[in-house]
Amino acid sequence: MRNNERSTHFFIPSISDLIKLIKIDSIYAKSNPCSGKNSPRKGNMQPCPESADKAGGDAPSQKCTCRVPESTKSASDRGITGAGVTGSRTSCVSERGKEHALPEGASNPRLLRYIHNTARYRIPQCFEGACVSLKQSAKNNWVLGHSMSFSSVSPGGYKVLLSYVDKNKEIGLPYFVMEAAPGGQMSCELRVGPTQGTRATVVAQLAEAEIYSFESILDAYFNNFTASIITVNREFIALHYLQAVTNKISLGAELVARGQAVELSSASGAARWVSDDHSVSATLGNRGLDLCYAKAIKPFLTVAAMLEVGFAIRRAVATLAYEWHTDQWTVRSSVDSDGLVGATLQRALGGKNAQLACAVSALLNHPNDKFRLGFGVTATII
Repeated sequence: MRNNERSTHFFIPSISDLIKLIKIDSIYAKSNPCSGKNSPRKGNMQPCPESADKAGGDAPSQKCTCRVPESTKSASDRGITGAGVTGSRTSCVSERGKEHALPEGASNPRLLRYIHNTARYRIPQCFEGACVSLKQSAKNNWVLGHSMSFSSVSPGGYKVLLSYVDKNKEIGLPYFVMEAAPGGQMSCELRVGPTQGTRATVVAQLAEAEIYSFESILDAYFNNFTASIITVNREFIALHYLQAVTNKISLGAELVARGQAVELSSASGAARWVSDDHSVSATLGNRGLDLCYAKAIKPFLTVAAMLEVGFAIRRAVATLAYEWHTDQWTVRSSVDSDGLVGATLQRALGGKNAQLACAVSALLNHPNDKFRLGFGVTATII
């Protein structure tokens, strides 16, 4: 939902993408796993440095020089209809880290922008080309990473990752991550916990010696509801509220205001019903309708269905997806009404706790008769 463009894009997985993709466990609707660093659906315009938990949604388009051609599409690139809540599909990796843990007494309903993630996390994050990543973890909470990517579709090259997480604290805060490329592109994220029930996040992206994107997010967790304030580039602000009505039902609302494009301002309501193995979520506003359903059929198999209807652009997109996983394997696949069929395979080499992993991606674009293949290897040194 970041832009209402009809084209979508491939992306080269960053170091943290490939590392986190292999850490999969069973997902049940009631736990509402937040798609962490964001949702299973990427925004339409992919910045080359990975940035976490983007405000996303209706945020203004960003002028990253590393974007891939608009003619390409990815199964993970959804949100083109403009339906749904802000930030609900702006990233791809599950938010399972300790830095996102809720304060004591605030176990439900989590954040509004993750309301659809139980279903959207099943969509594969397809990429193109090859990527080799190395992560070095130190005992003093710092992690240094290196990544080399090769692609004929999007710009590749070398990237360095530096991150800090306080491992001695249950919530993992403060949290800092920086990713930089020799060409001058850089992405930085800082998350702190001013109080037990609040989280403050700042994300900045730089290119050509200027800040082209600056996002700030303040999340507040209470006993039975959450609230968020999201601002992007002084041009976009969103207010979120999600209330736990019962243990299984949550209701929320979102207000989005834009300074330069007032016609893109919106108001929407959201609802979610969950059980131990089902999740149904819906978002309805003046810009569109979004419906998501997920069901855990077995401990190792989850299926999902999604429908997006954009009122302004008069377009609808339906998606079916599934995830199958064991301790060593994770397979995700999806097909949508646009004719995109994608799948990813992650394999932890050597067992569940292996320090070496590989990822394979395949995407078939029926309308354009194009096929893309990706392969990545990640090694961790402790």
